Amino acid sequence: MAATTDQDSPHRPSVSDRMRYAPVESGLGMRPVRVDGAGIALRAPLTDATRDTGTGRIAPLLVAMLADSGIGYLVFSAAKLVAGAPTLDLRIDQVGPASPEATAVTAELTLLHLDDEVGIGRAEVRDDTGTLVAHAVATMAITAVPDRPGGLATGAAAPAGGGTRAGAGDPDDFRAHVLPFDPDRLRPENLTTEPGDDGGPEVVFTPGTSATNLNGTTHGAVLAGLAQGAQSVFLTGRGPVAGSGLARPLSVTVDYLRPAQVDVPLRARTEQVRDGRRFWTLRTELLLPDGRPAARITGNGIWT
Repeated sequence: MAATTDQDSPHRPSVSDRMRYAPVESGLGMRPVRVDGAGIALRAPLTDATRDTGTGRIAPLLVAMLADSGIGYLVFSAAKLVAGAPTLDLRIDQVGPASPEATAVTAELTLLHLDDEVGIGRAEVRDDTGTLVAHAVATMAITAVPDRPGGLATGAAAPAGGGTRAGAGDPDDFRAHVLPFDPDRLRPENLTTEPGDDGGPEVVFTPGTSATNLNGTTHGAVLAGLAQGAQSVFLTGRGPVAGSGLARPLSVTVDYLRPAQVDVPLRARTEQVRDGRRFWTLRTELLLPDGRPAARITGNGIWT
């Protein structure tokens, strides 16, 4: 298939149509720049909210969003689904920081496998100077797809509250009146913490309607970004010699266990699995109010 605009098929929604009211995607400024038989490409600008000005590292939310949303569209499109395919797991390898001259990042997304049960895709994220920033693989469940958009949400398929988008008026998209997600909410310094049972910091976060996905529950990329923010908070002041090291994340694996509704608080509880002089491993559980985990996230990194 030759490269096209967003209108890659008259029989299913285009990338732009699907993303038009997607609050997390629009909050990050994401847009499709290529749709063809090889896959799609999504681009997002780099802003103060999505790049650390000191290290140049890309915000975990942005990398997770480009991968999860992009691969989700490939599976949604190829399987001719009516709602989003829930993500089972997401693996991200964080290669390095963006170039100081970079102003945007682009994810090249490829569908690796699709059958009646799962879809698997790959994302390669580069900045606009060509520097490789990250690559990721996600697996999505075809057998667990809701029968309608918003079908996993509690109650009505149209979460209320959170304000109204200017010009919103599509009665067929339950997200049409939800304001875009603010990525600043997931910056480590903006997260709310409480002392945990062991005295360590636990992050408490209520996603809100702006964190919704096509299924009406909290977007998996928001959960991934929240967990990595909680791990950054946990690592603050630690190191081979207390307070002496700078933590560099290298990889993160997210296992999604059950939907997280947007209107309930999540508690991010982190424990140290490996505490070496050079390497560290953390495990974070995002706990629902009843104590069950919505997701488990394992992060690996080094001290620099």
